[in-house]
Amino acid sequence: MEAAPLTHRILLTGGRSRLAAVVYHHLTSRGARVISLSRSEGEHHLGLENLFVNNLADEADTILHLAWSTVPLSSERHVGLEWEHDLPLLSKVLKTVSSSPNRERLHFVFFSSGGTVYGNARGGRPSQESDPCAPIGWYGHAKLAAERLIEEYGQRHRLAYTILRISNPYGFPVPTHKPQGIVPFLLNSARTGAPFSVWGDGTARKDFLYHSDFTAALEQVVRHRPSGIFNVSCGESHTVNEVIATVEATVGRKIRIQHVPANAWDVHDSLLDNAKLRAAVDWRPTVGLAEGIRRAAEETR
Repeated sequence: MEAAPLTHRILLTGGRSRLAAVVYHHLTSRGARVISLSRSEGEHHLGLENLFVNNLADEADTILHLAWSTVPLSSERHVGLEWEHDLPLLSKVLKTVSSSPNRERLHFVFFSSGGTVYGNARGGRPSQESDPCAPIGWYGHAKLAAERLIEEYGQRHRLAYTILRISNPYGFPVPTHKPQGIVPFLLNSARTGAPFSVWGDGTARKDFLYHSDFTAALEQVVRHRPSGIFNVSCGESHTVNEVIATVEATVGRKIRIQHVPANAWDVHDSLLDNAKLRAAVDWRPTVGLAEGIRRAAEETR
């Protein structure tokens, strides 16, 4: 049975990111009214200041907070950037939400990082939301600080919030200047012959979540408003070498690999248990790695 149309009024921060574009397209296709907010106004994005000046939260049902200025690599290169920009912005958004007359209806959803906040998986088992977090990079530390800020506001002001610890969504175009996500760069290397740099020996494991599985999960979170922290993952982790082999088999070409030293801050073993989210909402991932890479190759051809 097809789900009922979404009637939610949604504010989407960080609207210029590629993942935000995927989210916007999916939710609007389901019937939601989504207002995209960005630090720089224009191209169908309202300026983020409208959230504070024009009281947009007073008329919204859901706020999806994607606004973030770093990825793991840039976070290491510009240490402390999140404490200068992202955490103060988050605090300002939460303060606005907590003072809104619409506070009891609002649902605040934060996009955290399942791949970095836990650190390396313990004992080879998938990380669960109840496990202690031990981030090893600045990006993970910043995301965890954001989570704790949201939890504090939630307790003090009775805000309805959901924190999503997302693995590695893929299958959509990403800017070539943004060093995050290996699948699109591997596809490009397979097609163009450009070398691909592997950090370490390629045995690092990550959870790769196809974008349609991610947006399906997000839609259920918007509909059902589960409270607390949830991993959003495929539930299967693959080594970088396995991903390379899958891309090569899909495209039918070998990739020129260059090995460079592994970064001490990069999580080597990322395994995420998604059972809590599956139990909370009507969702489960359906696209495995091989099928996801096949679709990604077709969509980005």
